[in-house]
Amino acid sequence: MESESDTGSGNVVIVRHGHQPVVVVAGGNHVTTMLAAATTDGALDAITVRAEHDGGPPPHRHSFGEWFLVLEGSLELTGESDGQIVSLDVLNAGDSAWVPPDCWHGTVNSSGSPARFLVVGQPGTMTSYFADAGVPVADDIAVSGQEPPGPSELRDLAAQHGIEFFNAPR
Repeated sequence: MESESDTGSGNVVIVRHGHQPVVVVAGGNHVTTMLAAATTDGALDAITVRAEHDGGPPPHRHSFGEWFLVLEGSLELTGESDGQIVSLDVLNAGDSAWVPPDCWHGTVNSSGSPARFLVVGQPGTMTSYFADAGVPVADDIAVSGQEPPGPSELRDLAAQHGIEFFNAPR
């Protein structure tokens, strides 16, 4: 639940723990909206992701930049080199990375246990995509009885949000 307080120069938004929307997306990742883009008039948005082993978004690019902060576990950051997706580095808890706009990237949790990471998008675009691409669940460990959209549906949905998957099937 978000609430606003008038400070005279604008509104302060407070998001209470446990009141953020959570969705399960393809691959079983849980995405929690920490700060919706609509709340900041599109200036930025923020999500946390709980990725199971081998989970994480596939290689993609978009017109917004992203800052990643690994909260728990480790996360392999991938990027493009000579037309191929390659491992760039492994980020451990406390490590962060900035991915500029229009840069191919992806993440993979190859640690063997769940990883959690925070992503701040600037400008804010990603929370509307995840609201459309996911199936609502109670929390970031809940199992959904409904399958989220798969690769064929996600390609078109992602394009509507300015996201392009690397070598996506047409």
